[in-house]
Amino acid sequence: MLATGGAILARPAGPVRDPAPVVPRQVLVTSEDTTATATWARGAATGFRVQYSKSPDFTDAETQQVARNRLALRSLVPGTTYFLRVASLRGDKVSRPSRLVRFTTGFSYPAPRLVVGSTSSSTLSPRWASDAKKAKYEVQLARDESFTKGRTKIVSKQSAKFTDLRYKATYSVRVRVIGKGRVPLSPWSAPDTRKTSRKAPLRVATFNVLKSANLNWGARRIAVAETIRSQGLDVAGLQEATPATVAGGVRQYMDIVRLLGPDWALTEDSTGATGEARTVYNRTRLDLVSQGYEEVAGSTRFGVMRYITWAIFEQKSTSKQFVFINTHFVTSKVRNRFPARTAAAGQLVRVAKTVSQGRLPVIIAGDFNSAGYRNSSNGVYRTITGAGYVDPLIVADRLGSAEKRINADLKSVNKYARQPRRDASAPMIDNVFVSPMRVAEWETVAKLDGNGRVIGTIPSDHNMIRLTVYLP
Repeated sequence: MLATGGAILARPAGPVRDPAPVVPRQVLVTSEDTTATATWARGAATGFRVQYSKSPDFTDAETQQVARNRLALRSLVPGTTYFLRVASLRGDKVSRPSRLVRFTTGFSYPAPRLVVGSTSSSTLSPRWASDAKKAKYEVQLARDESFTKGRTKIVSKQSAKFTDLRYKATYSVRVRVIGKGRVPLSPWSAPDTRKTSRKAPLRVATFNVLKSANLNWGARRIAVAETIRSQGLDVAGLQEATPATVAGGVRQYMDIVRLLGPDWALTEDSTGATGEARTVYNRTRLDLVSQGYEEVAGSTRFGVMRYITWAIFEQKSTSKQFVFINTHFVTSKVRNRFPARTAAAGQLVRVAKTVSQGRLPVIIAGDFNSAGYRNSSNGVYRTITGAGYVDPLIVADRLGSAEKRINADLKSVNKYARQPRRDASAPMIDNVFVSPMRVAEWETVAKLDGNGRVIGTIPSDHNMIRLTVYLP
């Protein structure tokens, strides 16, 4: 204080300072799938600065300044962990930030319920169930459950298919629901780990079953069907399975299919098409992709129309496709028919090339009616093998040569002999040719006793030729 002329004067007071803003306390966050609400104790502050980030060091942090002690966060990523901190503002001063609050957003949907439905030697086909409607799914496949390396598919249905896998290899699969921009709307499912199967054999055959009008079809029909069933076949080319009506009011070829049971079907069951060259297949093992046929040019000159029939199948156990061709060339040993059979073989080769497009493996089954030996004098044989197809009975270290031969010395035409003749040099008018592939086994099928005599009813005047192959 100062005294002047007896008066007492007060010293002017200095400016009053605002208290420093305090660090916000009681910071809480409640979150949903894409939103969260942060609240905190207000304290002595004029405003607040809020930061949140996916990283605890706040790299690429979002910053918002608010007057109230509450903030709604929007457009968050579901199933993601965030970090949040708040600082108080008072005037131009900023407090130290609050302690970090960690929170994780939820999901719109629970994880899909995953099952790897089917496996083959080269595929896995996962399926799942989800409550999501009109959603998309992200499916991952990898060699281990870390999923650091692998394949990803985005699909809109609740299934997927991974192909070109290694056989006998272990893979893990997981799936989640996603939204726009691949934003996850559910957690990942628990991984399902499966091993692909071994490479699967394919059993194929050619079998001239003899027309029902010849001999006693009523006695032979059961033996024909049993011969096919006994070999565990996937597909067989039948010849002389005619459209003629047999007992029961069905056509001969349909009678065979009916006897084989509900697992079996025809590639072509219309009356006129393909005549008596019919292909039957086990639909539990094969899917029919497409089929067709051509008339053998000029065959009607010899009294009957012949056909070259074809089908593309997919082997379910491997998801591999192949072409199966079945035919029956004109018969007779008259020399003027030799050129016709050779021309038919040329037509067959062209059909095989067109249908396979030069990429699918091909199996050619048929009664070729070419009794010439396996040498250059046999025009049919020379034409087919000259196009790159392999006769599995050749004795050579070549892909396509049969690794094991059963009854290969039996002629394919048995002439109804109870004691069929064995002759390793005898020609085969029935044959199965293959594009280069592994042929594990060849068999001339005949049910024989220890003395080499046929047991039971002889099904046909031809023996079935059966191969076990592995598609490349």
